[in-house]
Amino acid sequence: MGTVYVIGAGASRHAQYPLASEMGKGLIAFMRGMHQHPYAPVQARCLVKEFGCEPNIEEVVTQLGLRIESDKAAGVPADPSPCSPGNLRGWIGHWLREWFREIHTGTAGAYAEFADRVVQAGDVIITFNYDDSLERELKRAGGWDLSEGYGFPFAASGSSQVLMLKLHGSMNWLWPIPSLGPRPLIHRADVEHLGYGDFTDFHGLYENGGAIPCLILPDREKKFFYKTSFGIECRDFWDGLWTRATTAVKRSQRVVLCGYRLLPVDQRARDLLLKEPGKETPITVISGGESARIARDFRDAGFQYVDVESELFEDWVRREARRDAPPSI
Repeated sequence: MGTVYVIGAGASRHAQYPLASEMGKGLIAFMRGMHQHPYAPVQARCLVKEFGCEPNIEEVVTQLGLRIESDKAAGVPADPSPCSPGNLRGWIGHWLREWFREIHTGTAGAYAEFADRVVQAGDVIITFNYDDSLERELKRAGGWDLSEGYGFPFAASGSSQVLMLKLHGSMNWLWPIPSLGPRPLIHRADVEHLGYGDFTDFHGLYENGGAIPCLILPDREKKFFYKTSFGIECRDFWDGLWTRATTAVKRSQRVVLCGYRLLPVDQRARDLLLKEPGKETPITVISGGESARIARDFRDAGFQYVDVESELFEDWVRREARRDAPPSI
């Protein structure tokens, strides 16, 4: 297996997607402007009242989750109001999806250059980002295909030279409800955005009915399953993606972290990246001002070959693209 690229929010920042530290403020601003949906401005005001104008999104999601569990334990009846903890937390995923669908109409120049000149057939991309800008550029460059490019099938046939594993979900994935099913679906408009016009071979299309975004929200204790009236659902789906990621890093010839901070709160990701690759696997860290700290984590974990690139992802891509090499895919 070739290189495993680990993509975090810092890599998508050049395409105007928010860093985690910016997400709370940006989401509230987006919700305030969504006058076509009556819930959004109301819920924005409630979030500001409870958490301030520039809240830490992780703190918001975590605190709402704790209030939900506390109310359940106390036998408090479900509150149907828009600003109840359950409704606020449930709608955050929906508003994030809609916000990111607005952003993804812009340009992603570094991802385009990465797709054209850097990534190779046989590489694997592990990402903790929700946005779909990178796979769109990979599809345009001919290296990625929706049929199996996400690690689970969306079409009866086809292949993808590059595999993308989105371990926190994706803005273009939807779980059908009431029962969530074995894997998410994708909306027809999002398939079109990726660059497809013919839907005859796709069997994972979302057509109509109820659905919720397939996102693991930024909670301090991320749970890779959903509690529903049918019980625990989707654990096998998430475990399957993480298992494929484990196999990829174990077999990789090189691991490159791009704009990913590897924070202690993401323990499952730390275990994946610090415990699963062979200690002789070369590690390259491209995470701006966080690079030196992350490199220390790898060295402390016993990795022998750790390179630090303190530049931003887009600068590194530009430098890599200037190397004397033919187009990759």
